[in-house]
Amino acid sequence: MRGFWGARQESAKAVADKLVAFTARLDGVVGERVSWTTRDMRSLADPLEFEQVVAAAFDENTDAPHLGASQFYDGSAKGLEAASIGMVVGGYSDSGNVKNSIVVKIRSADVERFGAAVLRAVVSEWDPDWGDVTSSSLMRALADAQPRGKPIPKMGYMTYLSEARAQALPDGLEKHLQRLDNGGVVIGSNEKDGFLTAATATELAELLRSSAAFAATPASSSKL
Repeated sequence: MRGFWGARQESAKAVADKLVAFTARLDGVVGERVSWTTRDMRSLADPLEFEQVVAAAFDENTDAPHLGASQFYDGSAKGLEAASIGMVVGGYSDSGNVKNSIVVKIRSADVERFGAAVLRAVVSEWDPDWGDVTSSSLMRALADAQPRGKPIPKMGYMTYLSEARAQALPDGLEKHLQRLDNGGVVIGSNEKDGFLTAATATELAELLRSSAAFAATPASSSKL
């Protein structure tokens, strides 16, 4: 589950507050408390500890603060085989090199039930320009329809588009759209877990790659 956005300067405190709120929402999605640690095994048990490690990440990023601070956290819970959060946040340069993002990885026997809820949590707490639920196998399957590495939206099992992107979608996609209160949309299926098949995702990727809805995020703003 991923979210991406452009230039958006944020303080360490603001990022820490979002991270606390986001991990609390993940607890609700998983149905139990997820314990988080830094890569050097520091346990994050309360908001103050989150604030301290986020502040440290910002303080260490002295060479290129305009490109954002990178952070990685590992999660564990009884119902999960593994979980992690990787983030680059607070980047504010308009050079086009800023790639603010959050990537949530969850490995579980029934990971499909988490996809839609985690994507909505990403949207609610991080306000991305676009985001998706995907996997390595799906990205390989769609490699010809949407080459990896280009800084543009990608089709996944589910794909979120912010309001301006949603307004630029071509007609005829209503059966695939879930409209959100913030004006954005989630492109998915009407099946129980909301996931598109690889074949349908490929069709939509080919249809939308030349659409204004799938244009690159502007260098000077956080969203299209």
